[in-house]
Amino acid sequence: MKQHKHLNRKGKITLSIIAVFILSFFFLRLASIDKTAASGEKIESVSAEQLSLSFETKKAFSDSDLHQSFQEKERQAKQKAQEKQRKAEQKDKAIYLTFDDGPSPEAGELLDILDQYNAKATFFMLGPQIQSRPEIVERMVNEGFGLGLHGITHDKDQIYRSTEAPTEEMSDDQEIVQDVSGVYTELVRLPYGSIPYLTEEMRGSLNQQNFKIWDWNVDSRDWELKDQRFIDHTIQEIENVKQAGETPVVLLHDKPETIRHLPKLLTYLQQEGYQTETVTNKMAPLTFECEGRCHPING
Repeated sequence: MKQHKHLNRKGKITLSIIAVFILSFFFLRLASIDKTAASGEKIESVSAEQLSLSFETKKAFSDSDLHQSFQEKERQAKQKAQEKQRKAEQKDKAIYLTFDDGPSPEAGELLDILDQYNAKATFFMLGPQIQSRPEIVERMVNEGFGLGLHGITHDKDQIYRSTEAPTEEMSDDQEIVQDVSGVYTELVRLPYGSIPYLTEEMRGSLNQQNFKIWDWNVDSRDWELKDQRFIDHTIQEIENVKQAGETPVVLLHDKPETIRHLPKLLTYLQQEGYQTETVTNKMAPLTFECEGRCHPING
């Protein structure tokens, strides 16, 4: 037993000596570096070529098979979430009415009509319009309508001018909505839709800020037809989408012409048993896929 204790003490002493030696070497090395720096001698650093190689490696990763694999897994997860959502919506015969560009001076009348038919909708609104009519946005919140973002300028030459421009506009709009209503929304509708000017890099920037890009599968063409014809067209498109096994997401606009003919569309939806729903932050968004169709506005 005494022999073992003696060996343990010797071992500890040996380890202590080694530790002191290592620490001494470390401090001597630091002193040497400081002395070299003080004397103005050149200190070895990473070369520009090495830095360039580092950045090139990161850039190359974005084109690598591994990165493509990550993107594919993300796409599959999104499709799975959409499929689960679609099945639930089909069971309830859900439909999403979405209105862009408001709130307009006629927005109060629009809300009155929706209330009359007990219909819900989601409004993708412009920052300056929100600031002009905050009471309308507060009413939307109180009556259970959905709030979304449509940017600030609605000028394609502005909102698509750079990779970060769409994110900047939507972030500014998001802050305005939250200041006016207290609602935090991640829902985004790009002016003119996410094709063709919203590039992959722009989408990546929006995704990093957790924005959900919402497009549509029923274009009412109210912006073009501006009379009762857009209602007939919309009804036909809703039926086509429903027959294809999809949930209708209808693009409409907060405009006098749309409001004037809206009761006919709402009457049809009631008669057919559709349930109007609002878009939420938790839902998997309906987003147009680029598929080679996206390009810079100046491209």
